[in-house]
Amino acid sequence: MNLRQIEAFRSVMRLGSMTAAAEVLFTSQPNISRLIAQLELSTGLTLFKRAGVRLIPTQEGQAFFQEVERAYVGLDSLKLSAKNIRNLGTGRLRVAAVPSTGLSMIPRVLKAFTETRPELTVSLHVNSSPTVEQWVKSQFCDVGIVVHPGDVDSQQIELLSEVAAVCVLPAAHPLASQKEITFTDLEGETFVSLCHGDGTRALVDGLFEQAGVERVMTVEAQYSAINCEMVALGMGITLAHPLVARDFRHRDIVIRPFVPQILFPTYVMWAPAQTRTKLSEEFVDTLKAFYRNIVF
Repeated sequence: MNLRQIEAFRSVMRLGSMTAAAEVLFTSQPNISRLIAQLELSTGLTLFKRAGVRLIPTQEGQAFFQEVERAYVGLDSLKLSAKNIRNLGTGRLRVAAVPSTGLSMIPRVLKAFTETRPELTVSLHVNSSPTVEQWVKSQFCDVGIVVHPGDVDSQQIELLSEVAAVCVLPAAHPLASQKEITFTDLEGETFVSLCHGDGTRALVDGLFEQAGVERVMTVEAQYSAINCEMVALGMGITLAHPLVARDFRHRDIVIRPFVPQILFPTYVMWAPAQTRTKLSEEFVDTLKAFYRNIVF
């Protein structure tokens, strides 16, 4: 069984006659007949019943035609993928991100990015830095946005931004009247923290320990967005990335600078160089432009 035989069979099924199939395939009717006979011999199937000059597909022929059509749908998909690869680097973009960007900045970037690429399929996956790192290393995702890169080749990681943390307080809290918040201001205050094991949690805890400030640590959550929601409910105070905090400005909170600054870094993690696509590079360029233009 070869592709020429399959093409002859498909054309006969679609056009209803060997003569029409021969015209489409730029060959002769006897050659089409020969190709069909060879296909029947190689598959062991009786594909047609002969009724004079007419060919009537058998049940086996109809079933085999359905499988052929499925295969051609796959070929058409490959043709589209090839076109997308030529034009964009790939027809699909998979982005992984930590929650601080994946729940706020990345959707905005993807909106702008896809508006000029209507045929593009994108998927966004949000999880912790170690998981994002693993997704990119395994090539499940094309690009990752992390805050605490682990064992990553220096050519695969690039600093995207360093942003100062902000203090998020309930609007009715006595400290809300201050223009800025310091370590000592939070002595004895109920603090809504990230869960243990998070790199940002370890960074913040270490700095408070160095400052000799003890907080009341009774509430914690996996994501900063949840922490901000808890602050809005009056459950305590938190430090957060300004991108996360600003999404809660409509709630009953205030956002104040925290001094001295605690910098939250954000990194772009690339797939291995040999698998990096033009599309992923264009996405990162768009992401960088958003960061340059944003006012924190």
